[in-house]
Amino acid sequence: MSRLILIAGLWIIWLSAQPRLRVIGGTYLRSEQNEEWGVAQPFSFPNLFQGDKPFRNERLLRQLEKAEASDNLRLVDSLLRHYISQFNVHNFRDTTSLQLIWRWAQIREYFQDTALAVYLYGLCLRNMHTPPSPVRVAYKRLRERWHSDWVPFEYYKKIVRLRQKIDTLQPPKGVLLSLGPHINSPYPDYAPYMHPSGGVLIFTSRREDYLPAIDPDHIRNEDLYYAERDMVRSGFRPAKKFHDVINSPYNEGSACLNAEGTLLIFARCDAPEGYGSCDLYESRYENGHWQQPRNLGPHINSKYWDSHPFLLGDSLLFFASNRPSGFGQSDIYVSRKGPNGEWLPPQNLGPIINTAGDEVTPYFYEAYQTLYFSSTGQPVGYGGYDIYKSRWNGSFWSEPRNLGPLVNTDGDEYYFTIDGRGNKIYYARASRKSPRNFDLYSFELPMEARPDAITKLSGYLIDSLTGQPLVGIIIAIDLTQGTEITPVFANRHGYFEFHLVQNRQYQLMILDTHLIRIPDTVALIDDHTYSIFLNTAQLQRPYVLENLEFPTNSAEIPPESYARLDFIASFLSKYPFVTLHVEGHTDATGDPAYNRKLSEMRAENIRRYLLQATGLPPDRITAKGYGPAPPPP
Repeated sequence: MSRLILIAGLWIIWLSAQPRLRVIGGTYLRSEQNEEWGVAQPFSFPNLFQGDKPFRNERLLRQLEKAEASDNLRLVDSLLRHYISQFNVHNFRDTTSLQLIWRWAQIREYFQDTALAVYLYGLCLRNMHTPPSPVRVAYKRLRERWHSDWVPFEYYKKIVRLRQKIDTLQPPKGVLLSLGPHINSPYPDYAPYMHPSGGVLIFTSRREDYLPAIDPDHIRNEDLYYAERDMVRSGFRPAKKFHDVINSPYNEGSACLNAEGTLLIFARCDAPEGYGSCDLYESRYENGHWQQPRNLGPHINSKYWDSHPFLLGDSLLFFASNRPSGFGQSDIYVSRKGPNGEWLPPQNLGPIINTAGDEVTPYFYEAYQTLYFSSTGQPVGYGGYDIYKSRWNGSFWSEPRNLGPLVNTDGDEYYFTIDGRGNKIYYARASRKSPRNFDLYSFELPMEARPDAITKLSGYLIDSLTGQPLVGIIIAIDLTQGTEITPVFANRHGYFEFHLVQNRQYQLMILDTHLIRIPDTVALIDDHTYSIFLNTAQLQRPYVLENLEFPTNSAEIPPESYARLDFIASFLSKYPFVTLHVEGHTDATGDPAYNRKLSEMRAENIRRYLLQATGLPPDRITAKGYGPAPPPP
């Protein structure tokens, strides 16, 4: 907060602010050795999908109990490693088995194996339906050392509004754009799929009036629609319904196409020839028509719910299923097409992707081997279903990364697709007033959510005078595009991290009362860690404006003071995180009550002048008159 004080005709501005950083020179970057953390490769479970019940070995459990009783932690560690390595998928639904994973995580933390401890705590959080708070606390504590949080969305919007006065950079576009009346109807429209070419959008709609007798809820029939890109006017042409060979009296939805647009895979529910409540079907486009759909058969479909297909090429199929052989309520599976053209039995994507909750709507971006999916069970989330991304590293999936507050909210984010360039995501979202009435929207993906944001720029914010870490807000600027990346907090260790696109120029900034630009730029080619050295000092330094006086017994601002006040107004506009408190003081001549009233009027007139000159919110400038009372020390 800042103060404007009148002392015997001399006005003094004391500047201070809530953020604690102020540059006084010597701000620079220094390249550091990359600090590796996390899991290079997750712990191996070679028997993960073998057996029909949880692994259990009474002899090993007795040995483990004796080792615990004798406090032989080395032996406990060895026995737990051997025992847990034999777990199968059923152990991840077994409370006793998960408690053993929790105990091993504690042992690895004791031995300072942070990477494996974080991984094991994460397995507990993903698979315990109600994980104990000590597990969550330990996971957060160990992960914090190499983790930085995004600035919350509402606070970020405030930063953007304040910074618009001092910077022309484009912030990430946190705006959902409706796909308009050519796509959306008064009824639910959802489950979009954008062909990689960007030429056609497929989606599911309940806009038809036909009410199937088999529908116990008497809700509108689900059918598949498509809309072609309008290359002349931009946007999409009016949506059309697929031919009746695709749509039937039953429910159809969640469709996808191969790259050539000749193979359609979709879900059909409640059909009498189906294996379960919803099955996956395929139809080929031949001789100008879609052919009669064919059930993908018992290798793909179960007697449960199978839906949300995503087709890569002609031979790799991701989908979601709630079959009981998985980790949770619904899991993501993948199947390959065999040499005979038939789909092989699907494989569960394992305990990094799948959890005790729901995993749905897979989307695989082949160029960067990145899987997008929605989940309710990952350790870090904003609401119900959040969207995550994970890269396939050749033999394992990376730790899923939440797409952040510009994409995910405290509601549900699912039913989505991404365009072929990886720049836009297409959502189905409902209003709070009508939570089941979805409409389709497009959204510009922020950089951290893009599939090509695969390179890590990390670092530490350090006080160059004391060598101690600093807490603050870090902003990365993509100089190539002139856009701002969603800012993050440097944590209590001073650590911050961004995931960015390679082969671009970046600049870092620190946000406080000033927007401190680091003079060095970063040409990001691969993962890199920097230390930002920043000289800091306490504020509360006076800025003196001489000869700014009021006429005797008057509260009217004299014209010769306008230039001084305009300077203050310019300062406040330039540094939007400074607040100003105007304190009026008079000498001791005359009636004290009169002097106090006069000082209040003078202070308030200055406040009104500055608010009018700057257009700032009223709470940025406050005023109070003190009469003949001396200024505070």
